[in-house]
Amino acid sequence: MSGASAWGDSPPAAPAFTRWFPQSGAATLASMSPGGHLVTTAIAGGAVLAATGSVQLTMGLVLGGFLIDVDHMVDYLLVERRSELTPAAFLRYYTEGRMRRLVLALHSYEALLAVAALAWWLDSLWLAGYLAGGAMHLVLDIGFNGRLTPKNIFAFYSFGFRWAHGFDAAALFGSEPRVAPASFWRSLFLGARLARPRVGDHQAAATRATRG
Repeated sequence: MSGASAWGDSPPAAPAFTRWFPQSGAATLASMSPGGHLVTTAIAGGAVLAATGSVQLTMGLVLGGFLIDVDHMVDYLLVERRSELTPAAFLRYYTEGRMRRLVLALHSYEALLAVAALAWWLDSLWLAGYLAGGAMHLVLDIGFNGRLTPKNIFAFYSFGFRWAHGFDAAALFGSEPRVAPASFWRSLFLGARLARPRVGDHQAAATRATRG
């Protein structure tokens, strides 16, 4: 029996896919992963140390480039009140976009401006390094994480903007479904992707459905 006779005169509507199709080229929709920050910070830190010989500047850059993500842990424990304390549970919670609130006090223009003022006032080399690392971190987050949300990613990294929206994750970042690799290490370095195919894949699936 053909697909047309089974479904009548009208073809079936395309199914609402929530699966990520790796072959579709959707890898361009990847988020910035913790492992990605680790690698970029290690490269930048090595370059700064080789160029300047300053341990203080390098350590500050490492703090700003990678350990700035400690505010995710603070949110996880104190805002989200999660009791699963394993690294895998923590990573999965964020890569799959389960958050309800996004405070992220260190991920903000305001925090970096405060650090810049303090670094100038104290003439602190390690704070200058932190500022450089933190700025690098935010630029990467904006560039990659902006692919996962229909919302204004530039406004998102303002603490005042998040505060004005009650730190509500759905209002600030959207609720697009995501998927992440099952493996902890792959998830750590590859991050999350939108759980949807490209338009071409959606159309191809609809065509296959009409053929029966």
